[in-house]
Amino acid sequence: HYDVAPIEVDTLIFDIDDTLYPVSSGFSDHRNDAVPKFMVANLGFASEEAAEKLRTEYFKKYHSSNKGLIVAEQEGRLPEGKHFDKDDLDRYWAENLQFETYIKPNEEFLKVLGEFSAAGFKMILFSNSTRRYVMKCCDVLKLRPFFSDDRIFAVDDVLPACKPEVAAFNKVLDSVGSTAAKAVMFEDSIKNCRAAKAMGMGTVLIDEGLAGGEALLLEDTADASDPAVDCVMSHISEIREKLPCLWEMKFCNKPGPG
Repeated sequence: HYDVAPIEVDTLIFDIDDTLYPVSSGFSDHRNDAVPKFMVANLGFASEEAAEKLRTEYFKKYHSSNKGLIVAEQEGRLPEGKHFDKDDLDRYWAENLQFETYIKPNEEFLKVLGEFSAAGFKMILFSNSTRRYVMKCCDVLKLRPFFSDDRIFAVDDVLPACKPEVAAFNKVLDSVGSTAAKAVMFEDSIKNCRAAKAMGMGTVLIDEGLAGGEALLLEDTADASDPAVDCVMSHISEIREKLPCLWEMKFCNKPGPG
């Protein structure tokens, strides 16, 4: 029995950070703390405090450290004579973050991914982080067997757009030959859920009920009652319990806001 008539779906889009591992792992805070250190070491900021202030200002606007620093340079906000290359931050994250200390594979979720893959879903990973970093996360979380390289999208693949911009979502959907009406987005960001819902996607909000990670930095607090949210889970491994309809390639999509 469904309260709302389910729609047929064939595409599942998963965010990575604070979605496929819990915010309580502390990994996003670990990653975010590394950005000001990078800015002091590579961009000539006088202190981590000064770097953090500018980084937070632009991160809130653009939802990506990389896009934020690109725009900050365009607007003349970096120390004189310094150039930001997103590959440098990507390399810094990949080489300096302690991935294995913080994040672990989720065996139940990996089993679910195997079942979804066998069912014929188009499965996509879509992150506002950089590609080397994203691939390292995929390796540590053991996601690579379920997502071919051309189904893994980092911010590099959609710039100058990034989530929650419609152009970024469209680029991902177009590249796999899908449409918003056939897609479900799994996210910890309420802003990204709103953008996905406005396009016609189904939305699943991952909300552990903890203030932390990127959502705290973005002032993007999860709100399970938001009309843009179709389903809420505290952890991605609840997918079998909360969304059994997906095993029929169906999704119970609430009417969109407005």
